[in-house]
Amino acid sequence: MKHKPVLALVGVFVLPVALAWLVLAQGWFTPGVRGHGEWVEGHIDAATQWRLVMVTPAHCDYCASATELLNNLDLALGRDGDRVRVEQQAAGEGLVPGFVYIADPPGMLVMRYPMGANEVQNRETGRDLLNDLRRLLKYSRAG
Repeated sequence: MKHKPVLALVGVFVLPVALAWLVLAQGWFTPGVRGHGEWVEGHIDAATQWRLVMVTPAHCDYCASATELLNNLDLALGRDGDRVRVEQQAAGEGLVPGFVYIADPPGMLVMRYPMGANEVQNRETGRDLLNDLRRLLKYSRAG
């Protein structure tokens, strides 16, 4: 009879912690990932706004459609469209051809997305890029 309050306290405070540890230790919980692109580290020159940087190789057969897609993304942002600039750069230090990078105003590369000759794949990539860019702009005060 005297031990019921003690057991109740142990059950309320220790049992949830033990269950949480068990779930994490057994791998039963997978944390959700909201970003669709690939996180990258790198730096380019600073600017006053966010940038979508398309890295163009020497010979590019998909650049026209990818540029059109990026300009449409700029329009799809609506009122935040003036906070984002689309630009093309040649491959260089930290920039791999065939990808579109999101760069913040101080010049840090944030994420990258693959672009290729497949039109359907590029549309899906554009949708993912738009979702991530909207989220970044929502929580950012820069640019």
